[in-house]
Amino acid sequence: MSERKINEEFLLLLVEKDGLVETTTISIDNHFEDNSLILNELCAGNGDNILQIAEYINSAIKPKLPPNITYNYCKELGAPFQSVHVNIDKGVKDMLDCRGLIYLSEKVAKRDNDEYDLEEKFRRLKCQIKEKVELWFKAFNIDLAYKKAKKVPGMLLYSHRISGWSNPEYKITSALKQEVKTNFGYGRSSYFYSLLTFKNIQITPLSEWIDYRYANSSEVIRYTRRFGGRIAKYFIDGKGNIVKTRIDNSYWCNAIEFTKDAANLSLINEKEFVDKYIMSECEKMIIGLEGFYDKNEFIFLDEDQVSLESKDCARYRVGMNGYELIDFRTEKIIGALDFIHKIIEYNSIIPTNEYAKRIVSINQSFIPNVHHGLEAQKEELITAQNNFKAFLVPHNELVKKQLFYQEERLRLKDEFDAKYRKEYEAFKLKMNISNKEHAWHINKINLHAGNVESLSGYIKKYNDFMKQWRSQVPVG
Repeated sequence: MSERKINEEFLLLLVEKDGLVETTTISIDNHFEDNSLILNELCAGNGDNILQIAEYINSAIKPKLPPNITYNYCKELGAPFQSVHVNIDKGVKDMLDCRGLIYLSEKVAKRDNDEYDLEEKFRRLKCQIKEKVELWFKAFNIDLAYKKAKKVPGMLLYSHRISGWSNPEYKITSALKQEVKTNFGYGRSSYFYSLLTFKNIQITPLSEWIDYRYANSSEVIRYTRRFGGRIAKYFIDGKGNIVKTRIDNSYWCNAIEFTKDAANLSLINEKEFVDKYIMSECEKMIIGLEGFYDKNEFIFLDEDQVSLESKDCARYRVGMNGYELIDFRTEKIIGALDFIHKIIEYNSIIPTNEYAKRIVSINQSFIPNVHHGLEAQKEELITAQNNFKAFLVPHNELVKKQLFYQEERLRLKDEFDAKYRKEYEAFKLKMNISNKEHAWHINKINLHAGNVESLSGYIKKYNDFMKQWRSQVPVG
C-alpha cells in the first residue's frame, strides 16, 4: 500500500492534549470520487466526445461545486501564479470553443495540404479538461478539510497549501508561541519558516551562521527553523525560465514535528529547552567563529536538505587560502556582530552577555587582519590599473588599425578582400586576442575594486559597532 500524501489525502495537525502537544491527522475526504471515475472514462475515449463531457460536467459536477469561486490553492508550493478559479460555465464554454478551433484548424490544414492529427488534438484537449476539473475537486476537498480542522478540540495548527503571505501566531504553551510564516505560490519569493517565541523573545538559529557556507544574517533572524532547500532550482513553464524555490508539501511533517518537540521540551524540562535552543546555539556560534579564525579548511552542511535532526546530515569540506580566506573570515567574524543584539536580548531569559563579549573579543583580535587585507587589495588594484594602462598603448594602436580597415572596406567595397584579405585575417586574430586581454584587465580591476569596497565596508561596520559598544556597557 502506498504511503498517504500530506495535503492531498490528509492534513497533519498539532493539538494540545493532557498538558502536552501531539500530532494527529484528519482525512481530506474525496467528495467527487464517482465523478472522477466517470470523467476519466469519458476523457480516455477516442475521438470527439467533448459535447458528452460538457453535458456530464453541467449535469453531474456543476450542482456540487460553488458556481464562481477562487481558492488560494497551491498546486506547487514553490511555483508562481498559484490559485484555482472555479467557474463551471466559463470552463465549459472554453472547452467548446477549443473544440470548434480544432475543427477550424483541421479545415485550414486540409486546404493547405498540411498534416493534421485530429485524434491527437482531441486527446490533448481531454487531458487538459481532466486536469482542470480534477484541480477543482482538490481545491474544494481541501478547503472543506481546513474547516473541519479548525473544529478539532485543542487544535494549535494544521498543514495547508494556501497561497500568499501568512504569519498566523499560535500559542503553543503559556511561555511558547509559534508563527508559521509561509509565502507559498510566489516562485522565487516563496518561503516556509517556523518562528518560536519563548517568554516573548524570538529564538534565532545562531548556529546556521556557522553551519552554512552561505548565510544571510538578515534572513536568519527571521525564523527559528526554515523548511525547504536553500538552493533554487530552475524549471520551464509556458512563460519561460522561472526560479522554483525548493518547497514541498512533505516539509510540513518536518515543521510540525519540530514544533511538537520544542513545545514538549519546554513543558517537560524548561532548563533543557533553554540549553538546546539558546545556550547551545550561542556556544556553537562562538566555537565556530574561533574555528574560522584559526583554520583554513571547513566543513559545512549541504544547503539542499530539509531534515537536520539526523546525525548523518550531508556535509561537504571546503579549503580556502589567499583572498578567498580573508574574505570568508571577514564575512563570518565581523558579520556575527549583527547577532549581538539578539544574544543580549536573551538576557531576560538567561545570562548571555558573556557570549556577546566573546564575539567582540574575537572581532578585536581579527580586525588587524582585515586592515592588512585591505591594504593588500589596494596595492593589487593599483598594480592592475597600471598594467591596464601599459596594455592600452598597443591595444589602442590595434583599435586605430581596426578603424582604418573599416574605412577601407567602405571605400573599396568588393575590392577590399583582393587588397587586404591576408593581412586582415592576421589582424583579426591579434584584435580578438587583445579584446580578450582587455576584458581580463577590466575584470581584474573590478575584482580588486570590489574587494576594496567590501573590506572597507566591513571595517566601517566594525568601527560603528565598537563605537556603540563602548558607549553601552552590557549588563551582567
